[in-house]
Amino acid sequence: MRKLIFLSCVPYMLYSYSLPELVELSHTNRLVESSKKTIESKQSSYDSIKSSYLPTLDLGVSYAHASKESPAVSRDTLGGEATLRYIIYDGGKRGDLYNQKALEVDSSKESLQALKNDLSLDITKKYFEYLSLTSDKEATEAQINQLEAELERLKNFYEAGSATKDELDKIDSRVKNAILSKHEIDLELIKITHALEYLVLRDDIRIDAGSSIKDGDYALETRPDIASMKKSVESLMYEASASKSANYPTLFLEDNLSKTKYYFNDKNKESSFLLTNQNIASLNLSWNILDFGATTSEYESKYAAYLSQKNILEHEEHKASVDYRLAKESLVIALQKIDAAKATLEASKETYELVKVKFENGVLDNVAYLEALSEVYDATKAYYRAQNDAQIKRAEVVYFSGKDIKEFLQ
Repeated sequence: MRKLIFLSCVPYMLYSYSLPELVELSHTNRLVESSKKTIESKQSSYDSIKSSYLPTLDLGVSYAHASKESPAVSRDTLGGEATLRYIIYDGGKRGDLYNQKALEVDSSKESLQALKNDLSLDITKKYFEYLSLTSDKEATEAQINQLEAELERLKNFYEAGSATKDELDKIDSRVKNAILSKHEIDLELIKITHALEYLVLRDDIRIDAGSSIKDGDYALETRPDIASMKKSVESLMYEASASKSANYPTLFLEDNLSKTKYYFNDKNKESSFLLTNQNIASLNLSWNILDFGATTSEYESKYAAYLSQKNILEHEEHKASVDYRLAKESLVIALQKIDAAKATLEASKETYELVKVKFENGVLDNVAYLEALSEVYDATKAYYRAQNDAQIKRAEVVYFSGKDIKEFLQ
């Protein structure tokens, strides 16, 4: 039974995630769910405002007992009423509130998309950084193996008296430093893995290499976070406008239907002028003509808040345009770095082969050999890192262009 349980767990434990899969998983995490709940909350608030302006119907029942009867007052009175009320005009507040709440809904939707784009970029950066570190680790392990082999070879020469203790110590030091670098890389890989586990809500994350960012149309569009801010700022304008409505009259229609039953102990006191059924329709106007400037002050306060956020929006729009241009320039440089890193790698390999021959023939000492060997592995790391950095820069261009990174993953 234990064997079956273990075997059933192996496929899950060994499953590797591609970049598109990691991004898709991140879009279902708790932050996204929280943002979706915010949208539901804003939508409910909008629906509530719309419903509050529909006709309202109130029902009421009353019972009264009088200590003394008279022709106008029965001993016991039982009544029921229904009141229909509808606001015809409220100084424009209705339209402003509709617009305000609708914009808040739209803003929260854009905010959700902005959150998803942030997660996509974060996941993408961590994915390619993980690949870079993996390449660094592979190159470091190869370097360690080669250094250890050279150390063993030099030990034999040292025992034979053909090498000095200083030469042996230098290679031994290189081996220890390379092993330390490998441990540091392992730690960074663990950090990235844990960060991904937190973002995608999965344990035992394994990365499937091979994903990339497609080249495509990176024309500038409005970023979701900027679009969200725009709608939020516009909603503040309508909120300020709604606060002015108190300076205008409110006109509403009211229709009251009542039915009353009178119970007299003394039947002689019953009178015909007491109505048992009544329907009163009225058109009402209310106007607050004096509030000592309270409404005006409230409007000025909210309008100032709108202007403040409008200035921040304009700043962020300008910054977004600058970020986009810088991202494009960074991508151009990153692509050039790949060519430069490739040329450096090829040159270092050629230099290493020449130095290796001279070192084995005793023409050069091991200092030059170790430097040439180190340059090869450093160039190897730089080349693969340049490739992964270019992918990150391409993702940043997509992000700052306002497009959905998920659509460019492959």
